[in-house]
Amino acid sequence: MNIYLKKFIDEKFKNPDRALDLGAGDFFDVACLRQLGWKCDGVDLKSGVNLEKPYKQKNRNYNLVYSNYVIHKLKNKKNFIKTIYNNLKKDGWFFIHTFDQSDSGCDSKISASSLENILKKEGFKNIKLKIFSYYDNEDGHKHWHRILEAVGQK
Repeated sequence: MNIYLKKFIDEKFKNPDRALDLGAGDFFDVACLRQLGWKCDGVDLKSGVNLEKPYKQKNRNYNLVYSNYVIHKLKNKKNFIKTIYNNLKKDGWFFIHTFDQSDSGCDSKISASSLENILKKEGFKNIKLKIFSYYDNEDGHKHWHRILEAVGQK
């Protein structure tokens, strides 16, 4: 599980709740959250959801919507942020990890200022952004990344 997501959850939530993973990939984080007692759903292209377009999970709102390393790949970042907003309960939290524009190991990236502007225009509050270095130790990678983390509330 993304260790930064786990730390964020531990800080913001006293009890497991309902979460949505946008761009779930292999659904690893979804499985980890379920083991922690969360009711967690995940969507991505494999599950038939195009995150380039606004998406709303039917009959559900979430206290946490998160995404790891997806937004930088999308052409329509505004629709992705709209999807986060549309799926969150009032005062629910979002968590985004992506590659910062200063990352030299990734072709697709986004700047903190452009992400913050999109989040503010959508109506999010308590937005916090940070950029940090992270060593990618996976097979075939073995290099440093510059990570952009964004969190906030609806």
